[in-house]
Amino acid sequence: MQQTTQVSEATYRERIAKLQDAMKEFGLQAVVLEPGPAMIYLTGVRWGKSERTFAVVLPARGEPVWVLPGFEEMRARELIHVGDDIRAWQEDDSPYQRIVEGLKDRGVGAPYGPGRVGIDESARFFVFDGIRKLAPKLDYVGAQQVLRAAGVDTTQPPRPSRGGRQ
Repeated sequence: MQQTTQVSEATYRERIAKLQDAMKEFGLQAVVLEPGPAMIYLTGVRWGKSERTFAVVLPARGEPVWVLPGFEEMRARELIHVGDDIRAWQEDDSPYQRIVEGLKDRGVGAPYGPGRVGIDESARFFVFDGIRKLAPKLDYVGAQQVLRAAGVDTTQPPRPSRGGRQ
């Protein structure tokens, strides 16, 4: 019998709900993830990092916001299990503007005072810096504690998928 590592959409939704509970506990209004172990565990999306920003905003309330290069949209839609708010950016657009818009659309910063946003440690500095320059009034913190509290192990490299999408 062939084993499968396929994970259901319901499982990803449960994992995100657990993270959202932990965010509330830690006073975060959102977490921003780039591709890596946390994104794979929470959403099932396995994506390679490149110079073109691909990210997901996981708010403490509401659905994820996906930000990705326009030319990758069709492929990304095939991989995204949870959330249909996909904001593609074109070569002459700013992906960071799309991320900041996603944060604002999910209520980060208002009406709850200055917003606290967790940034995953696998996020590259230029991505964080691009977001911070467009939303300097937000409070940015490392997301490791909240990810750990939600059961996300970011110390392990992602395992290859066997027999199904992970």
